[in-house]
Amino acid sequence: MLFIYIFIILLAAFPLLLTAWRMRKEARLKKTGVYTNGVITHINTIRTRPGGTLDILTIEYKDRLTGQPYNATATVTYQKFKVGDIMEVIYMPGKPSTYAIDTQKGYLIILIFCSILFLFVIFAVYKINELAQFK
Repeated sequence: MLFIYIFIILLAAFPLLLTAWRMRKEARLKKTGVYTNGVITHINTIRTRPGGTLDILTIEYKDRLTGQPYNATATVTYQKFKVGDIMEVIYMPGKPSTYAIDTQKGYLIILIFCSILFLFVIFAVYKINELAQFK
C-alpha cells in the first residue's frame, strides 16, 4: 500500500516540479538572454470549448549576430495584437531558436494551482491511510 501512496504523491508532484523547472528556465533565459524585437507575421484564432477565443501568434525575430530569421509562437488573448505589431522576444545567445516571450504572471497562477493540488493529494493520502488503518 505504501508504494501506491508514494506513486500518487509523485504523480501530483510532477506538474508542480515541471512548472518550477520551466519558471527557472525562463528566469535564466531572461537573465542571460538577448532581447530583441519581433514582428507578428500571422495570427491564428482558435475557439475554446466554453465559448472563449484565443489567438496564436507567429512572431518573426532575427538573430543579432547572423541576421538569420527565426519564428516564435505565443498564445494570447483574442484580438490583443494585430499583424505587424512589435513584440519583445528573448533568445539564448548561442541558440537563437530557444526563445521566451514575457508571460508576465502566467506561471505564477499555474504554480499556485499545482501547489494547492499537491497539498490536497497529500491530505487525501493521509486520510485514506487513516481510514485503512481503522479497519
